[in-house]
This record gives sequence, structure tokens and C-alpha cells, in this order.
Amino acid sequence: MAGAIGNADGVDLNKASEQDLQRVGGIGEERAKRIVENRPFQSWEDLKKVEGFNEKLVEDLKQSGATLGEGGRA
Repeated sequence: MAGAIGNADGVDLNKASEQDLQRVGGIGEERAKRIVENRPFQSWEDLKKVEGFNEKLVEDLKQSGATLGEGGRA
């Protein structure tokens, strides 16, 4: 179960458009903008450093199927 995050299966946080990111439940407009502004992410730890992304949210994104590109699911 992805918690507050909707299905993000196959959404690459390093490549998805701001609009596509906003369609993932729990991200919204501000978080989508921060994702785009702080790319690329080499690891999930990098995403945790972005304002508005705590351990739980990042874990929920991982569990919902979001990726960080090649090898980014781990």
C-alpha cells in the first residue's frame, strides 16, 4: 500500500514532466516543481534532502512504483 500516494507505477522522477508529477497523489504543484528544480536524483536519499520530502513520503513514493530512472527503484 502506498499510503497517501496514489499509483505512481513507472513514473520516473528524473524525467517526468511537472504536469505528470502533479497527477501522482501526494505530490501536488509545489512538490512537483521542487522535484524538477532539484534533478537529477542519484538516490532516494537525494530526494529526502528536498524541502517537503521526508522519509515517509519518499518511502511511499518508492512503494507506489515511482522510479529514479535506471536502477532507481532500490
